Amino acid sequence: MKIGIEMHHGYNDENLPVDKALEKAKRDGYDGVYYKNPMAVSETLDLGEMKAAKQCADELGLYIDFGIGRVNPFNTNETPEVWQLGGGDYKLAVEKMIHAAASIGAKELIGVTAGWKGKHIGYHVYDRFRTDVTWEEQLQATTRFIQKIAPTLRDTGTRINLETHEEITSYEIIRMIEEIGDDVLGVALDTANVVSRAEEPVAVAKRAAPYIHQMHAKDCILFFSDNGLVRQVKPSGEGIVNYKEIFQAIAPYDPDLHIQIEDHKGFMHVDIYVEVWRQAHPDLSIVEVTELVRLARQTELQVLAGEMMDPKAYEAIHYNLQKEERLSSSQKHLRAVLTELKL
Repeated sequence: MKIGIEMHHGYNDENLPVDKALEKAKRDGYDGVYYKNPMAVSETLDLGEMKAAKQCADELGLYIDFGIGRVNPFNTNETPEVWQLGGGDYKLAVEKMIHAAASIGAKELIGVTAGWKGKHIGYHVYDRFRTDVTWEEQLQATTRFIQKIAPTLRDTGTRINLETHEEITSYEIIRMIEEIGDDVLGVALDTANVVSRAEEPVAVAKRAAPYIHQMHAKDCILFFSDNGLVRQVKPSGEGIVNYKEIFQAIAPYDPDLHIQIEDHKGFMHVDIYVEVWRQAHPDLSIVEVTELVRLARQTELQVLAGEMMDPKAYEAIHYNLQKEERLSSSQKHLRAVLTELKL
């Protein structure tokens, strides 16, 4: 398994020239870099620019991986630059990105079904809770869209791995894979995002293991609120995510997994006490919810004992003051676990 850095929620600098990003990643000990979109390497997907980036990566002994952006037709309007790439044809734009990524050997792409809408309030920050269209309708539309681009995926030997993002559950992704085919659709496991949908990370890894071909590695803790739980992102090794068990579950299926370190701050509410929230999660598992409650109680006891900084006090520290330490600590922890497991 290899450990890379996610350029958006990692280095937090997608505008750094590709050669400089690769050189920095090499200095920092990473095995590769991950961009959310091939257009970050070449806005026009120029083959020469793509090949130059690949050559630079090869010379440094690094990989370059990509995301493919939104694949939910109900929110693709939020990425007008992709529409522009296709001259107003979103499907064509996505197919162009697939071909560009494949041209330099990046064939395990990451797709997302929505994005965090921080300017909205309450549950409307998630597309899952939209009232103009149901979440089930969005999932059906996403399935149809991926089926339309499946021939391009098969022609290029490429797979889109849907991220366990803030709005979608692992159960929903697995059902889509079973309908479309695991040769073109897989899972990108975000080890902390699953918690926002009240799923326990190890349980998700075991459930989705045959389909996991990308990972966003980040950790988190949980604490209590009036409506249930709150998730706070932490560096890997400083939270509740048991990477050892997760890697053990995935390794038999994908021993060459690319693990992208993703890191940022922010609270996310998991309102398990609220009926409306629970009704929006028909696959909710009482076993996993009770485990998350246990882990939240564990965090509470650590804070009371002075073993962990109060979550709100920790959050008040600007991320840039901790970024380098957080990234370094995450990489060190992940490498230690992989070394222990001989992966």
